[in-house]
Amino acid sequence: MAPKKKTKQHPITVVHNFGGRRCTGEPPSVATWGTWDCDPSKTGAPSQHHAYGKSFPWTFDMEEKFYVLEGSATLTPDDAEKHGAPVTVAARDMVTAPKGWKGTWDVHSLLKKRYAFFDAKGLRVDEDEDEDDEAPKRARDSDDSDDERRVRTKAA
Repeated sequence: MAPKKKTKQHPITVVHNFGGRRCTGEPPSVATWGTWDCDPSKTGAPSQHHAYGKSFPWTFDMEEKFYVLEGSATLTPDDAEKHGAPVTVAARDMVTAPKGWKGTWDVHSLLKKRYAFFDAKGLRVDEDEDEDDEAPKRARDSDDSDDERRVRTKAA
């Protein structure tokens, strides 16, 4: 019998207390990222920037990085062999969730985060503001300023 091929893990990675004690408040690098929150004490239909409930299934359909502003949650993968052990995230944590991660969020307290999506090359991908818009998302170099992107777009 052939040995079982070991699956390469793609776990969620967490840098706890991102920036250390020198980083007071929100890191400047996440200031332009989107915001999202989840209130575990309420129920209702989720929207692009808000969710409700203590526990819900989730799939990251592209790589997402997020910085936890407030609260805490435990993210438990459906497939521990593929995506590793559950992780608990809390305020001041910088988190990277790999594309394809599937599992459950268990929100312990009101959770607020800043988030951004990234492509396979590590370039930031703009989020469509209208969830019904089927236009493709545009890759963006996170080091470019908004003015530099506008100039490049007009020149193209």
